[in-house]
Amino acid sequence: MNIKDKIIGGVVVGVALVAVLPIGCSSDVPACTVTCTADADCPGDQTCSTLGRCSDSGTCPCAAGAFLGCADGTTAQFCNSTGDGPELANCGGFACNATQERCDLCVPESVSCGDGGGTVERCDATGLPLASEACGVLGCVPGEEARCGRIVPVGLPEVCDTPAQVASVDLSGLLVTSMDDACTGGVVTQTGGPAVCVVRAGSIRVGDVKVTGARAIALVADGPLRVEGTLDASADVAASGPGGGTIVSGAVVSGARGGGGAGGRHTGASGGSTVAGGGGGGGAAIDPIVLGSIVGGARPSNGIMNMAPVSGGGGGGAVVLVSCRDTVTVSGLVDVGGGGGGGGRDRTAGAVVDFVAGGGGGAGGYLVLEGARVNVTGRLYANGGGGGGGCNVDDGVAPNGADGPRAQTGGPGSLGVGSGVGTGGTGGSAATPTVGGGSTDSAGGGGGAAGRFQIYVPSGVSPTLAPIEVSPAFEPHLAVPTR
Repeated sequence: MNIKDKIIGGVVVGVALVAVLPIGCSSDVPACTVTCTADADCPGDQTCSTLGRCSDSGTCPCAAGAFLGCADGTTAQFCNSTGDGPELANCGGFACNATQERCDLCVPESVSCGDGGGTVERCDATGLPLASEACGVLGCVPGEEARCGRIVPVGLPEVCDTPAQVASVDLSGLLVTSMDDACTGGVVTQTGGPAVCVVRAGSIRVGDVKVTGARAIALVADGPLRVEGTLDASADVAASGPGGGTIVSGAVVSGARGGGGAGGRHTGASGGSTVAGGGGGGGAAIDPIVLGSIVGGARPSNGIMNMAPVSGGGGGGAVVLVSCRDTVTVSGLVDVGGGGGGGGRDRTAGAVVDFVAGGGGGAGGYLVLEGARVNVTGRLYANGGGGGGGCNVDDGVAPNGADGPRAQTGGPGSLGVGSGVGTGGTGGSAATPTVGGGSTDSAGGGGGAAGRFQIYVPSGVSPTLAPIEVSPAFEPHLAVPTR
């Protein structure tokens, strides 16, 4: 019974006799289950196959295309198409990833420029590429962490630093800058100017939009910004456009002297007068670049030296259109015109005639276009408002001056019976002064000056300016920094 008795301490112990198979016997070890690098690693008569498995026949089957391991840091092994051997695959300069059982397709957790410098390419932690980001006109800026190039908007230097969270916005209807919810990109405060309501998106299309509110408005897109409809940020008589009216410019109305128009690109016109010494003086020219802030058109002083008030026209709005790394295109219409001055009146009811002169017109606003490219083929207006009409009718009220028109002519004043009025500023000329209609009449107000259009593009880039109509003319374009 194959038991050998052994006496240990007087006790007989049975010891089983176990046969030890020689190493060369392979019948107990299934083929293609033991890994190897040489024949000596294999049991019995098995040999190391080309797949690195011990086999009786010298070959082992595999699933075509299956990952078999890394030959070295940048070379992977896959099963060939016949399923009986390895096939080497160069990983194209990237690493062989044994954990993921494939070649990496990019450097894990890296950010780089791709597509000839036109995109930012990002790689996840497992070596697979994420969706690329198209950079637009300014391309990709290489570095330790590549990123899309972008402009640094004048007056809003940090607004492009953080990509928009909303992919695209299509604007239409009423936009009120005083409402925080409208300012999707936040509110930027300024020293010496109104706060700026920022609307932020990856791309922005503007349809027909009316903008009101005390804050200036900035539409900021990472990519293209297109004005295809009418963007109206103009003043409405005494009500200033967004960000307009924060500067008071032009003399107040008196009983016999019309109010002076507000200053803008030029000085405002003086008011008319029915007495010696002339009407109220127009406001001085104002340049937002010199002021260092984004500010709309000025408005004349309101009131009549402790008398019943006659309003000056409101200032046109302040509008900034920005494409951080692409093109600002205006194929529609933008209006930042000033408001018309209030009409003169008889301030005493009854038979007594006591005339008050008309108020001055408000100045046109300030439109800024900033982008890697700027393309204007539409219509742009920043005309000043006309002065208010004079009055010579007992107990009468003269008409208000006209708001700055959408035309290449200045805004007319509103004629009082027998009394002159101011014409708003336009194009390359200052606002037109007024004349009185006679010693028994009240004079009209002076017209407000035109506003300004300013364009910023990167150094070496020229904007494409082919407007159907523009009033006043464009200022010389300036260079915007990039980074």
